[in-house]
Amino acid sequence: MRLSLSAPLLASGLMLCFTSSHGDWTSPHPLQQEKAAPVPLIPFPSQVDWKTGTCPKKAPVSVKKNASLSKTLGKEGYELRIRPNGILIKAADDAGVFYARRTLDQLGARGDYPCCDIKDSPAFAIRCFMHDAGRHFRTVETLKADIDEMARLKINAFHWHLTDYPAWRIQCKKYPVLNDPSKRIQGRDVNGTYSYDQIRDLFRYARERHVQIIPEIDMPGHSTYFKNCFGFPMHDPRGINILEELLEEFCREIPAEMSPYLHIGADEIRIPNGKQFADRMAAKVKSLGRQPIQWAGNNDLPVSGDSYAQLWNDENSVGLPDPARQKNPYFDSTAGYVNSFDPGILVRRNFFRQPCGTARGNNHSLGVIQCLWPDTRVENKKNIPVQSPQWPAMFAMAERSWKGIPEDGSRFAGSLPEKNTEAYQAFSLFEKRMEALAGSRPFPYWRDSFVEWTVFGPVPQDRQEEVRNNLLAGKSPAGLSSVQTRGGNLYFRTRAGAEGLFSKTKPGNTVWAETTFHAPVEGTMHAMVGFDAPARSTRRCSGVPAAGEWSQCGTRIWVNGKEMKNPQTYKLAGQRRYEKHTWNSPANEIPFDNEEFWWARPPVPFQVKAGENRILIEQPYTGEFQSWGVSFIPVKKAGDRWIADPSYYAKPRREKQDDVSPVP
Repeated sequence: MRLSLSAPLLASGLMLCFTSSHGDWTSPHPLQQEKAAPVPLIPFPSQVDWKTGTCPKKAPVSVKKNASLSKTLGKEGYELRIRPNGILIKAADDAGVFYARRTLDQLGARGDYPCCDIKDSPAFAIRCFMHDAGRHFRTVETLKADIDEMARLKINAFHWHLTDYPAWRIQCKKYPVLNDPSKRIQGRDVNGTYSYDQIRDLFRYARERHVQIIPEIDMPGHSTYFKNCFGFPMHDPRGINILEELLEEFCREIPAEMSPYLHIGADEIRIPNGKQFADRMAAKVKSLGRQPIQWAGNNDLPVSGDSYAQLWNDENSVGLPDPARQKNPYFDSTAGYVNSFDPGILVRRNFFRQPCGTARGNNHSLGVIQCLWPDTRVENKKNIPVQSPQWPAMFAMAERSWKGIPEDGSRFAGSLPEKNTEAYQAFSLFEKRMEALAGSRPFPYWRDSFVEWTVFGPVPQDRQEEVRNNLLAGKSPAGLSSVQTRGGNLYFRTRAGAEGLFSKTKPGNTVWAETTFHAPVEGTMHAMVGFDAPARSTRRCSGVPAAGEWSQCGTRIWVNGKEMKNPQTYKLAGQRRYEKHTWNSPANEIPFDNEEFWWARPPVPFQVKAGENRILIEQPYTGEFQSWGVSFIPVKKAGDRWIADPSYYAKPRREKQDDVSPVP
């Protein structure tokens, strides 16, 4: 049964390398339909038949709503028929009509509509994005802009995390002390509070775009402000009574028809009365006519039988949820937080991973909630979607949660599939769609599937000099393993240790990555280059490279046999190295600088010769705080943006010198 968002969801050390045995991954739609598409679409429709001809923008649009279509399309599905003389939309519900029009928006982005027949419906009832406004207050205008973008991607829910340890962001009439700036964590938007009028306004705004807001009041953890206000914690009997009053006030102000869900948090805390607390709060929410939701991780309170569970994993490991083991209906947030890893692995995870561990959702496997936690203090809020790649990750989540996927492909997050497989072709096509639809929003992602490597190692430190000298001399050292792989974002071992070519390897080993490309003429090639990715929650990272260095881990680069020093010098050179997590420490109050993220720095210029060029990168593994890998993606300027430049990896053409375009 397809579920509606207009009411609560009721019961209604060895080298690991990809092999051809994993070539059975299949796309949820025929790739030929995508290759034939005259315009990029995200998410791509379930079924599309491209026709000849176009339909002018001013052509009439007919809409036919029929409830009987819910049997085949569900409440959010639609049929779209475009012909030269007009457009016909069929749907069971207003939501289906809305999503048909969003598809029309993308189809007509470059001019007239291409003629086609589309039949489309989502695989999962909930396709949700979460933003933490408790730690960093976001204006209603900013949230509205985000909701506009979410609606364009057919994302239909916004999880609004309204309270966290710095502040209670909701207007409070019963206990105005909760809005007292002096009781809040200093430096964390002490004046940031949403009035009930603003909250209702955002709910209405979102509902007009078929986005259901899921508000979260986190309890009993992440509540330092509460103890500052009252002198006792939330799970104290006095605190429990106050919480019930707060829930009553919120539900009086925000009616159930507007907000059918209420998330009560209950994460990352252990208290003596944990089960009793969770059961009581969930029952209170239920008595107020709302569906309670709780976080369901390893360090959370027991999930009440009344609650829906929101699954998440510490360090964002890649284990899939097993639907058969989930007692409660559940949401899947285990694909990795947007603030945890670099853009490449976040896009791959969300694209290849099977939501909820099942091909399609149902009234038990409810869907996906993708989360962004800007935990460390942010000075300029405009940097949040730059430092944590909000939009690339959301594009991939929107594709996968709408489309579903027949088979899980998590194995491809750390190592892209072989080039002749359907999995590789599907990902390559998706990258091109993302690039085309990125627009003017902050979009720190560059398609990278065209970059090819030979990777040597890993070897321990006592062989490092021997292997280096042999590779620079063009020799193959005895007993040295090598593997052919691809992807400008090359992962050896992510910080959580779950992914990468060498996910079992321990620190103290070194790997070399070699790539060969062709330049048409001598000149300057630019590339996005990086060697670590700080976690935005714990800061663990090797830090900003010192002057002339590529990283603080001893990374070295040779271009055509000549060692190259980093030409970029950073104002934080040699700083911001954190080998241990900084959770709940003063370091988390030091705002991140964009310099700390390779994807927020300018591209690096490389001097190349005409013809074949060889780049060799030496990358030591110095500690588990390091996200061990290499990012190297050739780029070119397109207007005011840098986009990927795959021409360097195209087969060289036999042309006269005068016919060859200069290197950008």
